[in-house]
Amino acid sequence: MLLGLILEKVTGKPIGDLYREQIIEPLGLKDTSFPDLADPSIPEPHAQGYTLQGKSSGQKPIDSTDWSPSGAWTAGQMISTVDDLLVYGRALGTGKGLLSPEQQSERLGSFVSDVPPLNQPPLKGDLAYGIGLGKDHGWIGHNGEIPGYNTYLFYHPELEAVVAVEVNSDIYSGDCPKDAPTLMDGPLDGPKGIRCDLPADRIFRALAEALGKPAPSPPVQ
Repeated sequence: MLLGLILEKVTGKPIGDLYREQIIEPLGLKDTSFPDLADPSIPEPHAQGYTLQGKSSGQKPIDSTDWSPSGAWTAGQMISTVDDLLVYGRALGTGKGLLSPEQQSERLGSFVSDVPPLNQPPLKGDLAYGIGLGKDHGWIGHNGEIPGYNTYLFYHPELEAVVAVEVNSDIYSGDCPKDAPTLMDGPLDGPKGIRCDLPADRIFRALAEALGKPAPSPPVQ
């Protein structure tokens, strides 16, 4: 979000205009938008989002479809489709249509593994993070999450393949801590030894394995 403020300050343009001029139009994304704060509605047809944010484990999920995504702003306010994400994911992985070869090379050379994620142990081996991109066992991309929705978008250079996952839930499952509400009545009722993850994460890893380039989840700590 701070980067978005910097971009607006430097260019003198609203961030929505910058997204349209620098990303949406160059890539020909037909169903991607940065919604206006006055009308954050999602174009039809769309998935209904469900969340447990603000709830406790075992409670009924609530429909968050009409919640304004403006709280996420440049960290998650955009609306898109799987088809557009497939185009954007390839551009992220190759730089084509977005960056010069020199800029893309610099971005892909920025990955580091010795900086621990928030409240997590340091990344090891095939896991790394760079300039707005993660690297996961050869896959390059990022995930996303707002209340009721969860996405995964990764590109594999060897396969020249993109995996785009959109899920209408941000509800965790697995061996989860008490501060991660699940559909179970409580942490003691959940499966043991299965990493606490979001649904799009599990789907991405299943697809990566099916494509012959597995990206196994880190072990349960």
